[in-house]
Amino acid sequence: MNKNISEIIMERRSIKQVDETPIERGVINDILEKSAFAPFHSKIEPWHVAVLSTEAEKRRFVEAIVNSMERMQGEPLTHERREQIRAGNERKIVAPPYTLIVTTDIIGSGKKDFEAIAATSAFIQNIQLLAWEVGLGVLWRTNNFIFDPAVVTELGLDGQQIVGCLQITRVNEVPDAKPRRAMDTWVKNLGE
Repeated sequence: MNKNISEIIMERRSIKQVDETPIERGVINDILEKSAFAPFHSKIEPWHVAVLSTEAEKRRFVEAIVNSMERMQGEPLTHERREQIRAGNERKIVAPPYTLIVTTDIIGSGKKDFEAIAATSAFIQNIQLLAWEVGLGVLWRTNNFIFDPAVVTELGLDGQQIVGCLQITRVNEVPDAKPRRAMDTWVKNLGE
């Protein structure tokens, strides 16, 4: 049964429960290609995607996160703490069939950078909706490491800002919807 966009928007959920069943790369490519129809303000689309599908790629990303957490702490992590951080991130990043690092171009101009982040966020929302349409779930993470420029350099993504880390998996169980505020609590007429 085909669903309309309203149904997909209202039914989509963030999926935290990972199903390690492989997903064909063609499905991911199709989602990305269609997602690129997101609106953008500049002459070119500002988003970039690093697709992590192999264990080696995902573990490289995990190590960059562990290193970032150590930098943020300002002192070396104990071996036990490094292993704890590594294990937690491996569950989130290595287990899903795909992890995407979505970045945007940053040029150092407040307005242009804001517009690039907004456009890239719309691109990510398209990924979530298109994935949901084909029975895949996405979890969009924005952990502190996305603000660490050394992570970007370590991953070879210089000149870009990480906007999100997306874990893509099959949907086995749909979580309940989060309660939403009544529209009259967040919409008003300017004259009010």
